[in-house]
Amino acid sequence: MNIKPIAKLFVQRPKTVLLVFTIITLIIGLQATNVYMSSNLNNFLPRDDPVIQLWIKIDKEFQIGSTIIIYVEADDLRDPDVLKEMDRVSSKINTFENDKGMQDGVYSVRSIASLIKEENSKPYIVGGLGGTGKNKIPDDENLITRYLARTIAQEAKGLLFTNTYKVGIIIIQLERDADFKEVLDRTKNAVEKSGNYYAEMTVTGTIAMQYAIQEDSMKNLLYIFPIALVFISIVIFLFHRTIKGIIIAFLPPAFALGLTFGVLGLVQPELTFISISVVALLLGLGVDYSIHLMNRFSEEHTIEDKIDRMEKTLKSTGKAIFLSMVTTIIGFSSLMISSMSPMIAFGFACAIGILFCFISSIILVPCLVLVLKFEKNGVSSSWKKFARFAVENKKRIVTIAGFFVVMSLIVMPLVKTDVNYIELAPKGIPEIEKLQEYSKEFGGGSNFNAFLIETDPQGFTYPEVINAIYDMEEKIREQGVSVYSPIIDSIKEANDILERKSIIDKINDFVGIDEVLFDMIAKEGLIDEDFSKTLVIVSIPVGIGVEETEVLVNKINNIAEATYIPHNGRISELTGQDAVNVAINKKLTDEQIRSLIIALLLVLAALIIIFNSSIYGFLTIIPVGFVLMWEPGFLVGLDIPLSVVTISIASIMIGIGIDYGVHITQRVREELAKGRSKNDATRIAIEKTGLSLVEAASTTIAGLIAIYFVNIPALQQFGLVVIVMTALSCVAAALILPIFYELKYVK
Repeated sequence: MNIKPIAKLFVQRPKTVLLVFTIITLIIGLQATNVYMSSNLNNFLPRDDPVIQLWIKIDKEFQIGSTIIIYVEADDLRDPDVLKEMDRVSSKINTFENDKGMQDGVYSVRSIASLIKEENSKPYIVGGLGGTGKNKIPDDENLITRYLARTIAQEAKGLLFTNTYKVGIIIIQLERDADFKEVLDRTKNAVEKSGNYYAEMTVTGTIAMQYAIQEDSMKNLLYIFPIALVFISIVIFLFHRTIKGIIIAFLPPAFALGLTFGVLGLVQPELTFISISVVALLLGLGVDYSIHLMNRFSEEHTIEDKIDRMEKTLKSTGKAIFLSMVTTIIGFSSLMISSMSPMIAFGFACAIGILFCFISSIILVPCLVLVLKFEKNGVSSSWKKFARFAVENKKRIVTIAGFFVVMSLIVMPLVKTDVNYIELAPKGIPEIEKLQEYSKEFGGGSNFNAFLIETDPQGFTYPEVINAIYDMEEKIREQGVSVYSPIIDSIKEANDILERKSIIDKINDFVGIDEVLFDMIAKEGLIDEDFSKTLVIVSIPVGIGVEETEVLVNKINNIAEATYIPHNGRISELTGQDAVNVAINKKLTDEQIRSLIIALLLVLAALIIIFNSSIYGFLTIIPVGFVLMWEPGFLVGLDIPLSVVTISIASIMIGIGIDYGVHITQRVREELAKGRSKNDATRIAIEKTGLSLVEAASTTIAGLIAIYFVNIPALQQFGLVVIVMTALSCVAAALILPIFYELKYVK
């Protein structure tokens, strides 16, 4: 390809090129305002997954709504002032109390205050069985105590308030089509203006947590850039001792980020918490391209004609970073074969980001080095000594590398997988902290899990069906989890010896009533009109490891499968958030292995085609092979599980590792073409290109350090592993790869 016209344009019109590219970047970058953050872990499973399909069926059958929880802490919830405060907050949220959510989006609000208010509004009955007939919280503490002693209040104990009466919840059930964000904002406003006088109130629940994560993730996405900028600038300054080097290295990836998020705003605006790492990755990798180009241009300072000098830079290093870009895109694109839509989105964002990093570097770096008159001194004498040491001790280096490969493969079975939603959430967010407290105080998890039980019509009116389901619940409770079925449990508790007529009467009492189901509520009652379908709610504590959750889910499913329900009874497998987490966890290892194999094959094919040599193609991939075999050892050593975040590391390391290998291979081939011996060619490759690799790896690591300022444990683990593997990729490319080029069949 004749690139002299391009080199001539850059040399003769650098400022014009800079201006035009800046305008294009601004136009596209403005579309980044369309980007928004999603935190729904259900998106990690495809819509046709059985767990998701079952959830959709339950949602359709019972119209399961979503809820917002207000976590209330007080010295005594029975205090009339506390109850009135809870009632005031509830009234401001549910502005149209009897509209069933049609106008304000709130189907119902339940709390200890609503129970007391309902009891007090009942007509007075001689003997103190009714209320006062007034729809308000009474001032008489004795009256409140009497109301709480009644059956309906006792059934709510452990669901709406604790036995100590120090902690309670206001549970707000939303209409399915409600504007969740509007109701959440209204709830927060009600708590802020009408609460926190007599009791401490915190808005929490799944909806509140998800929006809190979204807001926090967007903030992280914005401030991770300046943090990465500072750390990378320090590294570049240490290598170049000039502000010019920082400007030249940083502007191309900054432009690339603008282009990337602009395109995402147009075609893929929904991001997830994983997308936060895209900024750090693209900054680190984009700076690498800039460093290689500006270092090579400076190295060719003996060529006086700037057009020729620029042409040689673009032909040599430009070709190397082009190949690096292609192989890195392949590495990231392998994530797009995943069945998990967030991983597809992440892979797409990284792939187009790397493409824009290449385009920005090729266009901006040549213009910037000319406008700023950038030059760099030669290779340091200490690095020359290091290069000689590497060449002279190649057998020892390979032996040490092989030893760590063996040790890593031995511990591979110890690599853990984990999908802990709490670990994916930022720390220090009140909504999340109170959700965990809610789980502990009320003896169950915040996640909704359920069985769908179906029988022949009228099946739930038969005593033998009720008994069979209740016995199943008892066996599940023995596993240490909470099980709750408002219809089955209430019927069984009311009559230990069941008769069909009493069952029918009891069911009719329950149809249409608002029942608290931990963090979710069924709007249309928990039994269908022909008494053939109902739900059994299972609540698993939040925060436990996914392996422990999987054991519980499997035990629960086995109990359900072994249960015989008369009248053609059928019990589904457990579905819900914990079941989804387990299903995702099962996919992780398979997803990584599949994407890894495809990425390696495609990268190898690209190397063979571009180098026009199968030998050079296979040799260039050697550093990646070492790094991938080292990965299990470091995951075990650092006690980091394979998660929905760290699953992408293998594909990322293919891209980064190939980058470094390509530059070494390209330089070795250049030196061999000049007639140098293999020993001299490898020494010069380590001496000159190797130093650029160290600088590039250092800037990548510096950019990734910014991830540590995002207070999300899973992302911090991701950053740590990528930092370690990036350093090892540099070592493998600079020290191990050149050794293989001295083999006799390499020409």
